[in-house]
Amino acid sequence: MGDKDREGKFQITDRRSWLEDESVIEQSQVPETRYPSYVEELKARTELAEQKLKQRLGQLESDNDALRRRLERTLEQRLDRFKMDLLLRFLEVVDNLERALEAAESGSDLQEVRKGVELNLRLFLDRLREVGVEPIQVLNQPFDPHQTEAVGVIPVTDPKLDQRVVEVVQRGYLYGDRLLRPARARVGRLVDTVPGETSASGAKQE
Repeated sequence: MGDKDREGKFQITDRRSWLEDESVIEQSQVPETRYPSYVEELKARTELAEQKLKQRLGQLESDNDALRRRLERTLEQRLDRFKMDLLLRFLEVVDNLERALEAAESGSDLQEVRKGVELNLRLFLDRLREVGVEPIQVLNQPFDPHQTEAVGVIPVTDPKLDQRVVEVVQRGYLYGDRLLRPARARVGRLVDTVPGETSASGAKQE
């Protein structure tokens, strides 16, 4: 047999049977991703913990809202009680003022009416002190622009009264350590008193 005949009869047969199964080829091309069992367990626990945390945060937020509403209601109730108690105290002053007016209309002595008004004023100031309001004492004190508003100047010849409050037009008040209302006053200004000359007030000095 010649060489050409041997070459024509040569044939290679692949006996790997798995090549005939196409599904095996597809599975080998796309391997399935698998996690170890402990990784899957850890992942499940983490998701469960996150879910519980979200629920807990939502509950805490709801509890905080309810607490805030209760505190607001309690504060409003206390404030209302304080207002009512304060108003009742001042109604006592109103009653006394009405009695003073009735006394004046009935022809009572003017001095008695004056005493009644003075007593009511002291009572009213006492009620203000009970809630922390105090009048500012500025008369004859050095002028303090932080507590007093100067509405005028009065010439004075006494050097001790220079730049001091010599007349109070309207009393000022403090609420605790805060200024509630500044006082309005006139301040002394020292002038020369040479005989025959006109002072700062326009009056001729004798």
